[in-house]
Order: sequence, then C-alpha cells, then structure tokens
Amino acid sequence: MDTKTIKDDVKTEVNKGVERLSTLRDEVKLHLHLASLDAKQEWNDKLEPHINEMQTTAHQMSDASRAAVGDLVKKVEAFYAKLRGTPSAS
Repeated sequence: MDTKTIKDDVKTEVNKGVERLSTLRDEVKLHLHLASLDAKQEWNDKLEPHINEMQTTAHQMSDASRAAVGDLVKKVEAFYAKLRGTPSAS
C-alpha cells in the first residue's frame, strides 16, 4: 500500500469519526434537557469542548488523530448511553 493510499484511509477514518461525533453531539443535546445537573456539567466541561477541538484539528490527519477520534467517539457514546440509562456498546 502506498503512502497516499494510507493517508487517504486515515483521512477517511478520521472524517467518519468526526461525523459520528457531530451526530452524537446532536443526540446528546436533545436529551440533556431531561438530564441531571451533574450530567449537564460533565457534558459541558469534559466532552463537548473536546468535540469542538477535534473538529477544528481534524485536518491534521495522522494515526494519532485517528486514535484520538476513536477514543473520543467511545467516550461520547458511553456518556450518551449513560444519559439514556442504557448500557454502552463498548
């Protein structure tokens, strides 16, 4: 596999992760109005700022970016599952 193909694959994976984060953020925001103050504070302080940061730095495609996006997707999915009162898939 050549370097261009690898970079394209990494970019595609990172873009998919960023798109998933955007979808999760929208879904979480819909449910936050019913959430506890602790859940709202966790979202506002610990998760949402990282989504915004990830979106602005996603153009720096690398293996580290791919891993960071994947890790953040898992964290947001777990938070969303907790918010809905269902076990996370991870």
